[in-house]
Amino acid sequence: YKTFYSDMDYRIAICGADGLPPIEFSILDATGKVLYTNKDAGMSKTWDFSVESSQQLKIIVKVTTFGTNSETPASGCVAIMFGFKTK
Repeated sequence: YKTFYSDMDYRIAICGADGLPPIEFSILDATGKVLYTNKDAGMSKTWDFSVESSQQLKIIVKVTTFGTNSETPASGCVAIMFGFKTK
């Protein structure tokens, strides 16, 4: 969970260690409504947005298994970065 404030522009960026499969991330509001998923945006690594009112959003991150034939789960680090600027 992360709090986002009105009157600010935000960027969320996700990156993973070399060799990890694509990283899927979704942003949900307090009611569980999906505001964004990079699954619908070609597995984009960034999302730029602003919120109309200050609120806490839920960020869900999944390392996919799409295209992998290994029975061993992928391992490595994933970083989530938040950037912001005042409008």
